[in-house]
Amino acid sequence: MKIISFLIFTIFLGSFCIPYLSASESDFQIKINLINEQLSAVKEPKAKAKLYAYRARSYAKSGNREQAINDYLTALNAAYEGWILNELGYFMFNIGEFEKAYNVSTRILNDFPYLKTEATKLQLQAKKKWEEEFLKNNPPTITLDTAPDPNRKTRNDLMNQKSRGNGSYRSSRKSSGKSSKPISEHWGNHPATKHIPVPERRSLDY
Repeated sequence: MKIISFLIFTIFLGSFCIPYLSASESDFQIKINLINEQLSAVKEPKAKAKLYAYRARSYAKSGNREQAINDYLTALNAAYEGWILNELGYFMFNIGEFEKAYNVSTRILNDFPYLKTEATKLQLQAKKKWEEEFLKNNPPTITLDTAPDPNRKTRNDLMNQKSRGNGSYRSSRKSSGKSSKPISEHWGNHPATKHIPVPERRSLDY
């Protein structure tokens, strides 16, 4: 009964002591104050570690990343528990510390095999994001380690040269004078058509 009365009094007092905080910030601060009270009364390492991890969650939700990390590390120093290490790994991933999240996942796989499923998932996600971030900050570059050959011809050069050659061939045919001969002469002199009568030119008066 005394504990319930103390909690009600604490909540009531907190609503007057921090009026400048929003409702959510006020809730976080109330939770943190309650955990601080419990930490001062608890001596058992695992119990302390659990409370520090709970306080780290509150700091994380309130946006206080630095204090959240400190509380997670303090919790692990009090009692090296797999679930706390796992929470730390996912917290590092969520704030964009992908390399550290990957390192934490590796430690979980080594020290807490029963968390293999969650740790493997974290490791794969962290590795992917870490690599994407690295490539974004360090784009690949192409370095020429040999001097360029001025006489080297590319495929486009060869195609252009061939195209120019065909053009000169066509222009030479036009300038040769053969195209100026009457159609009937070409028709009659062609080996395949020399025995075929030359068609008569029709008038256009129809």
